[in-house]
Amino acid sequence: MAENKTIDKYNEVLSSSGFIKLLNIEILELNETQAKGRMPFDAKYCNPGGSMHGGCLYSLADTVAGTLAYFKGFDVTTVEGSMNFLEPAINTEYIYCTAKLKRRGKHLVTCDVEITNDAGKLLDCGIYTFFRMSD
Repeated sequence: MAENKTIDKYNEVLSSSGFIKLLNIEILELNETQAKGRMPFDAKYCNPGGSMHGGCLYSLADTVAGTLAYFKGFDVTTVEGSMNFLEPAINTEYIYCTAKLKRRGKHLVTCDVEITNDAGKLLDCGIYTFFRMSD
């Protein structure tokens, strides 16, 4: 039950961001070492070729990894994010992102990310680094 309250709290914070709200990103799971989130696949997020725009996928990964980096209550900002777009995001109801903690240092937090579809197929992978703005 406490985990649900934590997730609800983070989703409430995220929904206060107009951009994240526009993308309908929500956090599904969150603990000290991993976060999982999703956003719906929708034609309004697609490029002219019909697959989800890479900027949306990057934003999903940045948001989910950033939530994991923020987990201990420290304000963070993205230092760097790198994505490898392996497969097009098409024919799925949701796009999922799982972020796993790689290292939580005094000033930097680094997370590995994977983007998958409803079937669990790996679409993209990457790494994000965040700066802790408060101690």
